[in-house]
Amino acid sequence: MRKLTRTAEPACLQKNMGIWTTQFVEARAKNPTHKFSWRNPSCYQAIRQSLADMTQQHCAFCDGPIGSESRETVEHFRPKSQFPELAYAWDNLFPCCDMCQSFKLERFDEALLKPDTLEYVFHHYFTVNYHTGEIEPSPRADAIAQHRVLITLKLYGLNVPKRKTMRLREWRFYSNEQTPNIDDYNYRYFLE
Repeated sequence: MRKLTRTAEPACLQKNMGIWTTQFVEARAKNPTHKFSWRNPSCYQAIRQSLADMTQQHCAFCDGPIGSESRETVEHFRPKSQFPELAYAWDNLFPCCDMCQSFKLERFDEALLKPDTLEYVFHHYFTVNYHTGEIEPSPRADAIAQHRVLITLKLYGLNVPKRKTMRLREWRFYSNEQTPNIDDYNYRYFLE
């Protein structure tokens, strides 16, 4: 995960978040299987675009490309099924690839690392293995931080074999460039 600086939410979300949240929470209280809806397709597009712009069209968790190799999805960091009051909360929404979202689904753990928090810095928590493509807990991190890394790696499937292979591929391309621009690559936290 690369550090993410959150921008202001789109005006349509700011305007409607309160009423949409109230309506969703009330509907879920009456019927726990009530389906979530973005309510307004153009607002959903604005939300997706604003989120993707924050990461230069990369997934907030694996930093892989979204929109070209994966659908642009919006991840509810705290799942809407468990936290309906946060279903439309801007700081709970992240740009996400299909793969990360498919791994996490509706699972959540309070230890999960969130890439937009002030204290989050990749190298404080993680280290990279340039021989295997694996992301590992930093040996300098304390036991709590290492636990948080393991939870994050597991819930988002960040070390499945295909991802390790893709990171190593990007590393080879990046290493072979004379003057590489890191934003031209995927898995940028692995390259920094």
